Amino acid sequence: MNYMAYLKSDKSAWKNNVAFAMKLYQDQPSPDSEFQLAFTEYGLLNVSMVDMDKKLFESYVDECESRLEKLADGKKYGAEAKALLSGLYGFKIAHSPLKAMMLGGKSSDLLEQAMKQNPESPIVLKMYASNQYFTPEMWGGDKELALKAFEKSTQKLLGTDLEKSWIHLDNLAWTGILQKEMGDQVKAKATWGKALEIEPEFYWVSKSLLPSLN
Repeated sequence: MNYMAYLKSDKSAWKNNVAFAMKLYQDQPSPDSEFQLAFTEYGLLNVSMVDMDKKLFESYVDECESRLEKLADGKKYGAEAKALLSGLYGFKIAHSPLKAMMLGGKSSDLLEQAMKQNPESPIVLKMYASNQYFTPEMWGGDKELALKAFEKSTQKLLGTDLEKSWIHLDNLAWTGILQKEMGDQVKAKATWGKALEIEPEFYWVSKSLLPSLN
């Protein structure tokens, strides 16, 4: 359900998925169902960034933040929750740049903790890659490190339950974007072609990213 909502950037579908995940968590409360709920909420917040839908973002961000803070203290999903919380702070900064003074350091600290706790987690690696990409170079961002982390995250997804998740496609999209920005359009085309082999209806790639190549 999250996979299809991601493909279509469908905010209504994401909201329905959050409601469904909430019911599952309420019916069978556990670290697994709570993390799935938080991860679904994060997916909704992520899609709200496409058109900077601040109203939607503000409707869901506080509950997601509280849930991730709770999960960050647990053993099973602590690293992933810290990494996602770091990404959530990045979303907050994107909506309100003045918050960078307060949240930038917290975001970096959380990601550093997550990487120390579980450096092989595909979710942690993905969040690290995004952080390296979106952080200005003068503040420690590094696009080469971002590319390596996206690629490693993708490799770590293979053979897991997350291989067929939306983050696999998202990794491939951003890997190609970085390859293009670094001047390697051949590799970008190959990466995006691989994404379309996995999902022919990945329209962000087929209708936007691939046509952007020379």
